[in-house]
Amino acid sequence: MPYRGFVEEVASPRQRRLCLIGCVAVLTSVTLALPYAAVQLPQLPHISGMYGAATAMIDLATFWLLISAPRPQRAHIVLAAAYLFAGLMAVLHVLTFPGAVFAEGPVIGSPHAVSWLFVGWRAGFALFVAWAALAEPRDDAGPDASSTFPLVLAVLGAAAMALGAQLTDAAAVTVVGGRSLFSHMSVVGSHVSAAAAAMAVVVIWRRGLLRRSIFVWLVFVLVAEGSGVWLSTFSGQRYSLAWYMTRIEGLLANSVLLALLAMHFRIVQKRLTDAVVALQRRTDELQAQVQRREAAETQLARAQKLHVVGRLGASLAHDLNNILQVLTGRLMIVERRAGPAVEQDVQVMRRSVRKAEALTRQLTLISGRRRNEPRVIAAAEVLEEIAEVLRSLVGTRCHLTITADDDLPPVALDPLELEIAVTNLVTNACDAMRGHGEVWVRASRAFTADGDSALMLTVQDNGEGIKPEILEKVFEPFFTTKLRGHGTGLGLAQVHGFVTGSGGTVDVRSRLGEGTTVTMRFPAALATPEQEGAALAPAPRSVEGRVLLLVEDNPDVRESSVQLLGAEGLAVRAACDGDEALAVLASGFSPDYLVSDIVMSGSMDGVELVREVRRRFPAIKTVLVTGYSDVAERAREEGFPVLRKPYDLASLLAALA
Repeated sequence: MPYRGFVEEVASPRQRRLCLIGCVAVLTSVTLALPYAAVQLPQLPHISGMYGAATAMIDLATFWLLISAPRPQRAHIVLAAAYLFAGLMAVLHVLTFPGAVFAEGPVIGSPHAVSWLFVGWRAGFALFVAWAALAEPRDDAGPDASSTFPLVLAVLGAAAMALGAQLTDAAAVTVVGGRSLFSHMSVVGSHVSAAAAAMAVVVIWRRGLLRRSIFVWLVFVLVAEGSGVWLSTFSGQRYSLAWYMTRIEGLLANSVLLALLAMHFRIVQKRLTDAVVALQRRTDELQAQVQRREAAETQLARAQKLHVVGRLGASLAHDLNNILQVLTGRLMIVERRAGPAVEQDVQVMRRSVRKAEALTRQLTLISGRRRNEPRVIAAAEVLEEIAEVLRSLVGTRCHLTITADDDLPPVALDPLELEIAVTNLVTNACDAMRGHGEVWVRASRAFTADGDSALMLTVQDNGEGIKPEILEKVFEPFFTTKLRGHGTGLGLAQVHGFVTGSGGTVDVRSRLGEGTTVTMRFPAALATPEQEGAALAPAPRSVEGRVLLLVEDNPDVRESSVQLLGAEGLAVRAACDGDEALAVLASGFSPDYLVSDIVMSGSMDGVELVREVRRRFPAIKTVLVTGYSDVAERAREEGFPVLRKPYDLASLLAALA
């Protein structure tokens, strides 16, 4: 419900009871004071000054609180004008009362002005309250528009009263025997003031405003001031018991509404504080939601980017690995024909083939579209095997130190992926040092949070370090700080994909000017490399004189494979696709082995061909090869042996065995 101001607050039954008790108490005190109203007390004119000053401060403070309320309605403005008028008249009362400030007379005006101003003060305040009651809309009426006219009228009214009191010569009091007796005009004016207060009470009652908190307490104010003015006049003179009682009751009555307003604004302040706290809590929740949404959007963007990378890698991997398979086969043929004279050149070309294969594997591995092929290995042996390659790779640009502790636990990792990851980290470290510095590669034993043994691989450099604002982005695909043409942005992405895919963790610590440390942790394997090798690697046996059917749709791969396998003593027959292979088998050709590519042209792929061959010719041993295919994973799950391209002759013979 919208806030409509203090005037709109509903009075509680408790407030109505307290107001009734207060009115009864005031009227009772007036009744009890009647026999003693004219009792003369010491003449203390400064009491009137103190009374006027206190009343002015109370009334003006009340005016300020009323006018400061948000979106005040017309009745609200009129009530504020009533207290503005009363505050100004209280100031005039102090300035015009003889002896209130100066002992010899008033500050301004003639001595008789104070009584007329006092009468106008009380009557004017009651008339403003009656106006506010009349301006308050009925329950079925809409809100009234606010206006500054009542405030202007209050200022003009106070000015007119001050001026009018100075223009009459009628005496307000008559001094008889040292006593200041009220004149007939003062008595009539006081009765008019009391009547105005009574009229305002009747208007409030007839308008049904006794249900409103502020009007309930205004009734108490009007009763107290009206009865006080009448009692003071009834005493017939200044400085009587009734005259002093009037000022006490006036201060108490005016203080009631100020206290009520103070309580109201205290409640408003508490509600505002609670609202601010609730808003802050809601803001924090919204910020948390925004952060979660941004994180989710970042993850979605990364997933979409990885999906694109995966699709790109899949299309490249199949075609590129077929090309690499041709090179691998031809290199073996060249080596057989030329002998040791070309061995060094062949080794260089083989390393280049492995690097090219690693690039295609990076694209598919980081996207999650290719699985690791882990086996239990000894990390120290892998590091020893790749040490020479790493040193030749960094050359003279930086000094490389590789160390491995003696008590390293065995780990189940894809050795090629481990080699690629370490190579990427060393290359990045060397590039970051811009041709000078040191790189340390260390393998050591570590422990997980559960106390289990683990392998920790650390690659550390003493380069410039990574800026904090980009540290969180280093594992994102395609993110690189290298110059265009000097980096793909896939190196650290491959590291992250490989480590997490192997069940490990990777973190980066870096300080500007102090270097960077990348730490990879892998859980220890249960078996040793020797145990697993004995369990998984079958004893090789001779294939010489055996018959093999090769199904390959790439003519270059098909031709080089036929030559290579034939050189091992195999009788090889080739087919272009699955349909041709089944036709050959149906014609009576009975091979010992069938080696088929997975992705081929024709009506069936390699997996469907092998299923059909196993159903119709169960004696034939089958091996699937692929450059890249999602179907390969499902083939492995079905128990089909799958060999990835580029493969060498030894790997194929081991698979056939």
